[in-house]
Amino acid sequence: MRKSRSLLPLLIVATGCWEGGEPAAAIRYNPEQARTVLIATLDAWKKGEAKTLPKRNPPIRFVDDDFIDGLLLADYEIDEPDGPIGPHKDVNVILSLRDAYGKTIHREARYQVATEPALAVLRSDR
Repeated sequence: MRKSRSLLPLLIVATGCWEGGEPAAAIRYNPEQARTVLIATLDAWKKGEAKTLPKRNPPIRFVDDDFIDGLLLADYEIDEPDGPIGPHKDVNVILSLRDAYGKTIHREARYQVATEPALAVLRSDR
């Protein structure tokens, strides 16, 4: 009897997190906004303005090891430009990077894009 009573609050909380079989966060996810945020982030990196992303309104959190390592983004191509962007799904992007010596590096990257609770573009392949 005690075990069933202690599980009841957990079941109530878990049930409240789901609506119609989908997580509540997935219902609020905005794929168009996610695409806009990804493009804005990559464009800012390409223009040398990625450090200003956290100061934008709304701020964008950007995490990418190549950016942190000081590589410059010369160009990029979203693998499926019209493909759906969903929560917790990787978006494949082909990056054209330049190192400090001007050497060009082509790399495939995967990003996850968050729209809730805050905007974020996170590299997920490294």
